[in-house]
Amino acid sequence: MTQAQPQIPATASRLVRFLAELVDTNTTITHKHFTERLGQLFDLPDSIRLATVLGSRAEALEQPTVSKDEVRADFLRSRTAIISSAVGSFGPGGGALRLRFPPIATRELFEEAIAGNAFGAFYSAQQSDIDFRIRNLQTLTREALAGFSPRLARLAALDASLAEPLSAHNRKLYTSVCDLLQKRIDLLRDDYRATVSGNPSDDQVWRATLARLRTEMQGLLLAEIETRMLPVLGLIEALDEHKDE
Repeated sequence: MTQAQPQIPATASRLVRFLAELVDTNTTITHKHFTERLGQLFDLPDSIRLATVLGSRAEALEQPTVSKDEVRADFLRSRTAIISSAVGSFGPGGGALRLRFPPIATRELFEEAIAGNAFGAFYSAQQSDIDFRIRNLQTLTREALAGFSPRLARLAALDASLAEPLSAHNRKLYTSVCDLLQKRIDLLRDDYRATVSGNPSDDQVWRATLARLRTEMQGLLLAEIETRMLPVLGLIEALDEHKDE
């Protein structure tokens, strides 16, 4: 039976579209009542802090110690390092990295890994790593922006005020990515078992399943990095549009 595909608009993020291709969630993406749903993420103290920032007249810090080009170059360098680390962790040379896709050389190791939580644990560890690195990059970018003008200082203050109340929502969001990935792993596991039941000696099946899982997990992680980077990218774009005051 052909499953109905979830209704994902072409404008949806790469992460949403990638997940929709991996797992049939039967979810319709809608932007209706977006403002109301966004407001539900903030409690009263959060709202007071945001109102204070929006109502204040932020002053720029002392003259910036770096140029726009340096801030942009630092962002690009950090983003490239995060992406390269993620890609490298899936490759055969990933053994030198702290995080490494489970090294599997035999069918027995593959079956043990896919029956357990080896792949999900690896992805979860990657999430923790990129979360730390991207939040650190966002903080450094925010601090750099604050020195260019009162307008950018106010934007930096607003970004800092939003970071804490949104962090719990983001953790929940990216945990759900892990949950969907696990559903995909379970599906590939079941397909693998059904295939090898008729030909237990076929080694090509587990190798093909492992290769597919590796490719899909790498694509998912890169899509997640792209989504996590959006707040920092927004700060860089604001800096690019800034005219000296």
